[in-house]
Amino acid sequence: MPEAHPDHRDLPSLYRAEVGVFRGRWTMSVIGPAQDMAAGPNIDLGPAEHFATAHPDDPGRYLIAVSGEVPVLPREEAVQVLEEHGFVVEVAARDDTRTDHGWTQTTHANWTAPCQPIAP
Repeated sequence: MPEAHPDHRDLPSLYRAEVGVFRGRWTMSVIGPAQDMAAGPNIDLGPAEHFATAHPDDPGRYLIAVSGEVPVLPREEAVQVLEEHGFVVEVAARDDTRTDHGWTQTTHANWTAPCQPIAP
């Protein structure tokens, strides 16, 4: 996994990756450093066709209590695309056992992860 840029290492993340379902497809955007600024393109990650029964105590589900079937986050694809666009999920978030490798579910079909630019 790539390292964060030295200027951003050990600092709070200024960027966040957002992955969500829109019209039956997963899309990802990188937002920051301002809330209304897109730092990267809106990227299609494919159809949201895999579902699982969620439980509030699952990793990454701490902001909301979810029950019933939810679309399964395509985490590996999201991480790969994020890295291809010059970002990496923050190390502290990846190491946090309360998240799904840095990703936190914020609504039924939306996930977010703090991220940092990759070292050159």
